[in-house]
Amino acid sequence: MKVLVFSLFTLVSSLALAQQSDLPKEAKYLPLYGQKALSAKDQLELNQFVESCDASFGSRKEAVQFFSERAWEFVSSGYLDTATYRFNLVQALDSQAVDSYWGLGVITFQKQDFPKAIEFLSKGLALDSAQSILRVDLAIVKLSCFLKSMDCGTLDETDVLLQQALVQTPNYATAWMKRAQVAFLQEKYENAWAYLHECRKLDITQLDLNLGHSLAEKMPDPQGVFK
Repeated sequence: MKVLVFSLFTLVSSLALAQQSDLPKEAKYLPLYGQKALSAKDQLELNQFVESCDASFGSRKEAVQFFSERAWEFVSSGYLDTATYRFNLVQALDSQAVDSYWGLGVITFQKQDFPKAIEFLSKGLALDSAQSILRVDLAIVKLSCFLKSMDCGTLDETDVLLQQALVQTPNYATAWMKRAQVAFLQEKYENAWAYLHECRKLDITQLDLNLGHSLAEKMPDPQGVFK
């Protein structure tokens, strides 16, 4: 099985190298193939890929996990087109795979397409509402919409998502930090301090020092940490 998996991985990697050229981007490097009907060539390639996975892995779930992990690695490395292609492959294996929508949402967000990011992240959350980190990612996109004066997100929508995420995962420092930012923008400075210090207690590496200093200019820190 390991030999088969390695061969399949190499095949997919070689196909993904096409994105390095100056040619127009192929549909396979667009999220869900541009959400358009697949060409006969692309459909054949996907069918062959799925058949290869069924022969190589013990289950579709195992194959989805394998290719999802590889896709996230490419996201982390900044190879967004390759990551997009891999998440498309995950989608071919399982149309209900949360990671495919989550990953494509992160990628479109990084490419500054906030409405599309919201579409993908919302779809992933609809498939698994227990994913609190995904919920925070959606909140971050909504907040970005507000900060850029776009009509795809409001502070209230952002805060509701963050509240829900913290009910699910109370110790998620990033969510507390984002709530502090939202409260600051809403001029709810006492709340902002409370959320900021909750983040500080949980994970100081997630603390936004600039926000702390900006907040101190509006209201003295009740805990005396920021001067």
